Amino acid sequence: MAIEDVDVRRFVTWKIFPVALVVGTIWYYRQKGVTFKSLKRKLAAIVIVNIMARFNKSTDVVATKKRLFSNLEEQKTNRSQKLQILEIGVGGGANFTFYPPGSQVVCLDPNPNFKSYIQQSIEESNVEMKRFIQGFAEKLETVEDDSIDSVVCSMVLCSVRDLDKTMSEVRRVLKPDGTFYFIEHVAAKQGTCLNRVQRWLNPIWYCLSGDCQINKETGKAINRAGFSQTSLNYLKLNTYVFVIRPILWGTATK
Repeated sequence: MAIEDVDVRRFVTWKIFPVALVVGTIWYYRQKGVTFKSLKRKLAAIVIVNIMARFNKSTDVVATKKRLFSNLEEQKTNRSQKLQILEIGVGGGANFTFYPPGSQVVCLDPNPNFKSYIQQSIEESNVEMKRFIQGFAEKLETVEDDSIDSVVCSMVLCSVRDLDKTMSEVRRVLKPDGTFYFIEHVAAKQGTCLNRVQRWLNPIWYCLSGDCQINKETGKAINRAGFSQTSLNYLKLNTYVFVIRPILWGTATK
């Protein structure tokens, strides 16, 4: 085979074919009425569900979540009613197995493609989905004041645009003495090498991961939110993704 033919084949294989595949895929879905935004959401749902499934298999994470959610049942303000939980950034419902049987969960997420995964998680646990809200943590206007026993955030606050506004909304919807439960990756201690790396990598990470930020000082936002009592605990996650090893978990009571 002539050298020119080899070069042509390589060009077609490594240059033209990948471009044609991408263009063809986009054209195919557009013909079916699927926009790039909706396709991106579908792919995001698949990726996040798989990531959280692996995250929940970590021995450290399982032990921490069991400890974190151990007193959820005690949060019911009315023993004759079911526990009302609002999970912000519910994803595929990976936390449902940690909730008391019979809990009613209000699921909030900006991505509607999680609904099918949520239904599967419900079938594998003993909770009920009260409703699904497509929305953001900073705007919970469809949730009434003082209506929720417990609010849960799990690896979500890294992506919210306004932490202070989110905390204000969490306090608003919680019943008196209601509790906010959280487990989040956060910024490393200031002055450490890891903290400097996080700050340097954050702009790149933010673009590639769908708004996730690795240098959020979530603990400070929770402390200044006006909760009557807070409990902040730190964990070093055993993961090769070293920039998300610092984990903050705990509770905040209205």
